Amino acid sequence: MIHRIRPARFVASLLASLLLTLSLAAPAAAATEIDGVRFAESVTIDNTTVPLRAGRLYRYTVFRVYVGALYVPEEVAPEDVLTADVPKRLELEYLRAISADDFRRSGNRLLEDQQDAETLAALADRLDTFNAAYRDMEAGERYALEYRPGHGTRLLQNGTPLVEVPGRDFAEAYFGIWLHPEEPLSRRFRDTLIGAR
Repeated sequence: MIHRIRPARFVASLLASLLLTLSLAAPAAAATEIDGVRFAESVTIDNTTVPLRAGRLYRYTVFRVYVGALYVPEEVAPEDVLTADVPKRLELEYLRAISADDFRRSGNRLLEDQQDAETLAALADRLDTFNAAYRDMEAGERYALEYRPGHGTRLLQNGTPLVEVPGRDFAEAYFGIWLHPEEPLSRRFRDTLIGAR
């Protein structure tokens, strides 16, 4: 028995196959790979597109802990990244499981090393609110610290907002854990992220 191919059906089938091939071949979004971890080339913060500045692996002694990526407007100079009142985001993908308590303890310890007593007192209530939002993390999960001018600092887990606290002063102090000009968590990590090296 001979089957006749109807031209309209043949063209529709061919077009569908072509579209499927193109959709599989095209990337969903532009991304950059940093130490084996992929990060978007830009993020949107309150309708503002903020480009990726740089990223780097963070190690504690010999252990690979996370890969971080910093998003900040291009016009912001490296030395102004921490203090500039602009949208910014620090995204961290963890390479090992870390408990919520460890996040709280290490963050508090670094802030105590970096800030004076008066600043810590002014941040205390907001810091308690922020710390209460931390969750246990598994390898491959992400936290993002995001500053929204006029709103505050958000903590996002795998893209889902957990908490937001107000104040430019809070953003400067908390981003300072990684970006502090004198006592950051890691000078190499900071310098790479802000574009100083």
